[in-house]
Amino acid sequence: MGVFLSTHRLQHGELKRLAERLGRTARTLRTWRDREGRSGSPGHPGHSDEARSRAYALVEPVWRALPRGHDGWRSVRALLERENLDVPIRLVQECVRALKREAHIRTRARIEQNRVQFEVLARDAIWAVDQTHLCRDERGEVKALAVRECLSQRTLGLSIGAPAHGVDVVRLLAQVAAQRGNWPFVIQVDNGSENKNSEVAACLQRERVIALWNEPRTPEHNARVEHGFGDLKLALGIERGGPARRSSRTESSRGGVCLRLLAAWEALDANTPRVGLDGLTPIELDRIAPRADDRACRDRFYAEVSESRRRIALAPLNARARRKAEREAIWSALQQHGLVTRTRGGCPIPTLKGEEIS
Repeated sequence: MGVFLSTHRLQHGELKRLAERLGRTARTLRTWRDREGRSGSPGHPGHSDEARSRAYALVEPVWRALPRGHDGWRSVRALLERENLDVPIRLVQECVRALKREAHIRTRARIEQNRVQFEVLARDAIWAVDQTHLCRDERGEVKALAVRECLSQRTLGLSIGAPAHGVDVVRLLAQVAAQRGNWPFVIQVDNGSENKNSEVAACLQRERVIALWNEPRTPEHNARVEHGFGDLKLALGIERGGPARRSSRTESSRGGVCLRLLAAWEALDANTPRVGLDGLTPIELDRIAPRADDRACRDRFYAEVSESRRRIALAPLNARARRKAEREAIWSALQQHGLVTRTRGGCPIPTLKGEEIS
């Protein structure tokens, strides 16, 4: 049509009638006529590979010199102008996108290469404890405190109310232990005040349970319970400031959130098969899983880890290095006693004695 319009002179009014017949506008037909049938997008032609290579060579050192958070294309463009380097804006944007993409790929590859994953081999070997924010009403903040089995991904206990304290954590752990008939070998906990206190410490010492503390500001170390809260919040529709947080201003909203949370707990654990659990629900897997007390001696495990921690406490280490050494000692003991397997970047981690501190 563009070739026809460019080679045939139309009489006055014919272009408008032709546009109506084709279901187009007269402006569209004039554009086709001016382009004379040429294909491709209108506008400036694309930049050549040589121009892109030159732009990348100029943009890369400038971008790498900028601090994170101020490394956008506008900052790069400003620095290039200061140095009297002329790079088209589109090429600056392309180069910055490519550099950020490459940096993200390298970061993900490094994380995957160094990621340590563990597989729990027996129930009641490791529990995880944590609390999360649910909503806020006229009485204050509403939080959920959960105890989660790390083998079956089953939520063993759930407490909903005001922010938890040490006595609340001890009470929930005792209730879950009474229902299960025993305590775990290890409990994963973060450094919150509800966990790091004399009540919880006395309870764990009395029941001969090892506390596996997170490193500071590292929620990935308690991923099982974090994922459990994520599942519960998705089932409730509470995600990143969702409706329950915005609308919870009355007593009825607190009760409604509690009821919905309990219903979501039952639906996830009793009625939702998991691909990662070979098609079983968490409750089904928990019912048939081997028990940790049948695979290892609790007293021997507790004594070995306690001795390792005593030696680490006497070593000349700073606080963070001491925490890392304690965590490694506990994981090594769990692995030696056949309660977990660990991999780093997909490769098995050799079992070493945790108390060997040089």
